[in-house]
Amino acid sequence: MGHIEVEVGIGDLDGEKLTKVKALVDTGATFTVIPESIVKELNLTLTGEKVRVSTAKGYGELDFTHVILEIDGKRRIMPVLVSRDIDRVLLGVITLEAMQLRVNPITGKLEEYAVLLY
Repeated sequence: MGHIEVEVGIGDLDGEKLTKVKALVDTGATFTVIPESIVKELNLTLTGEKVRVSTAKGYGELDFTHVILEIDGKRRIMPVLVSRDIDRVLLGVITLEAMQLRVNPITGKLEEYAVLLY
């Protein structure tokens, strides 16, 4: 199927600053991960909590924060992890599910779907 990239807006919780970037959809990632450079650019506040993660490089801990994420006009306040090692945004499944988006493997694009309640 290949890689799927989408344009996303990432903003501070006040909604005063928003930066648009290309993000790689990563259905193997639980959380969305943003580079530390975006945290500095938007002057985001870290929660002080660290989240233990498993990556191809092994185990580690990443800082935790909240941002406003915008995809195709939808906005949500989302928890995200902050990485010093990556230089791009990775969209994880928590974000995709909260925004009612899923990958269509035929078109290679994100599509909306109805949330399942039971």
